[in-house]
Amino acid sequence: MGLALFVGVPSEIRESDPEYVAYFEQQVEAINGVLESFGLPPHHEPFDVEDERTFECEMLGYSGLHYLRRLAAHLALGKELPPPGDDGAASDPVLSDYYRIFDASFARGQAAGMPFQHLIVHGDAEGYYLPVEFEDVIIPDASLEIAGGMLGSSHALLRECRELAQALELPEDLSVEDERLWLAPDTQGAGETKWERYGVESFTCLRLIRACEASVGTGAAVVFA
Repeated sequence: MGLALFVGVPSEIRESDPEYVAYFEQQVEAINGVLESFGLPPHHEPFDVEDERTFECEMLGYSGLHYLRRLAAHLALGKELPPPGDDGAASDPVLSDYYRIFDASFARGQAAGMPFQHLIVHGDAEGYYLPVEFEDVIIPDASLEIAGGMLGSSHALLRECRELAQALELPEDLSVEDERLWLAPDTQGAGETKWERYGVESFTCLRLIRACEASVGTGAAVVFA
């Protein structure tokens, strides 16, 4: 088991799991209260998205996100693109510096505009990206019990991941089911092209891009689960 991304609730789930739909509706209600408090428009989750327009994919466990976040942290703090990541990506000192700077800035109310925060400052096991435009990650009161504890914008995450895709020289027309993409993580650090050498980062980045594109296109949230 590992992290999966979902955009839109398939008809099968809508019909077979009303408890999940009710839970999701409750989450959206709580989320909209938070958005309203920030002067943002509400999110209207569409529960009638055609099955062919929904999106679902598996990530590389939970660790793949940390590989991409490490890369983003280096760029955000003005450093060069680091070498391809490894099992120590989550404890990379530059990524740790990013979190430290964000936390200190957030505590002073000065975290606005930090680069790549929608990617980096978000749950890695559950949570939501909403097709609502806002610049900074929103951290709701924990008492609201919003999954993941942080809210991101799928518009902002899409921009961040497209910037990383450029740095990785990731082909724009690459499919999430392309065999080369599936094979690249197995040869992390090797490969004929730059994106293949960053196999885990590229795999993660492209999946996030396609999920955000589906979110923006359908008006449904990206759900981490």
